[in-house]
Amino acid sequence: MIVTKMRQEWRYKVKGLVKIMRFRQVFPLVALLFLTLAAAQGANAATSRYFWSDPSTGFAIGGFDPLTYFTTRRPKRGIGKYEYEWHGVTFRFINPGNMDAFRKHPEIYAPQFGGHDAYSMADGKLVEGNPNIWMKRKDRIYLFASRRNRALWLVRRDDKVSEAARFWSEISKDLVE
Repeated sequence: MIVTKMRQEWRYKVKGLVKIMRFRQVFPLVALLFLTLAAAQGANAATSRYFWSDPSTGFAIGGFDPLTYFTTRRPKRGIGKYEYEWHGVTFRFINPGNMDAFRKHPEIYAPQFGGHDAYSMADGKLVEGNPNIWMKRKDRIYLFASRRNRALWLVRRDDKVSEAARFWSEISKDLVE
């Protein structure tokens, strides 16, 4: 009888320890889950910028000089000596002339839709553009996330431009500068 009573007491102690151990194991996991969700929301806020910028460098359109889309057949990366901030991101240029031209008319030389993928923008989606996949149409530059998106854009570009412009005017109001 004494042994049975000791076993019951032991069982209650063990059950209590198991509950405590479970709480100690589950609590850090729950806390980690909440921290991960909070970090994900912070990451979305950081990337929901008016103008697309490279997450590793912070430069607009990956550090490419936006005027080289107009002056050369291939975009070129700007250098640190020539930088200009517009809409909360830094643009780089290959020479002071390009930087001055951009400074005077950034809305003309900057890629449309904040450098986001023009095809996805026509569907109301904010997807970062690839500075190496682009097209120039009517003295405006459009970036695309993929070659496929650019090809699909070309099929109905006039319709897509107006659809993308409509969505951009709505979406851009909520973006961080």
